[in-house]
Amino acid sequence: MSTAVKGLVAYSHVNICVTDVEAADAFYIEKLGLEKLPRPDFGEFHGSWLRMGPSQLHLSKVDKMPDSAGAMSHFALYIPAEQFEATMAELAERGVEFASEPSKREDFGVPVQSAFTRDPDGNLIEFTDVALFD
Repeated sequence: MSTAVKGLVAYSHVNICVTDVEAADAFYIEKLGLEKLPRPDFGEFHGSWLRMGPSQLHLSKVDKMPDSAGAMSHFALYIPAEQFEATMAELAERGVEFASEPSKREDFGVPVQSAFTRDPDGNLIEFTDVALFD
């Protein structure tokens, strides 16, 4: 069993590929409520930076999405269990279409709520109440 490096404690940001930055911004800002951040000029590398709580989501423009057939590549957004149903209702009101409706299951004896959606480029996003680690 490996031992974690003590200084590695959380994600700073996650970067995903998108083909249309404006459409992705509209989805993440208008439907999910993320906040647009200033982004340095990286010359030919275009994209967008967004904030969600203490974390960031970076969007990188690509001409063609990577082939992820057969993979369940995704990222998960945490929602406290007591806010899960209300958050799902708000997302639906904002026009978020779920790839799988909110559901409940058990992971290793622990109850879990989750739902999935896709952004305009097909990136899979999970909403879950799986607790963050302290």
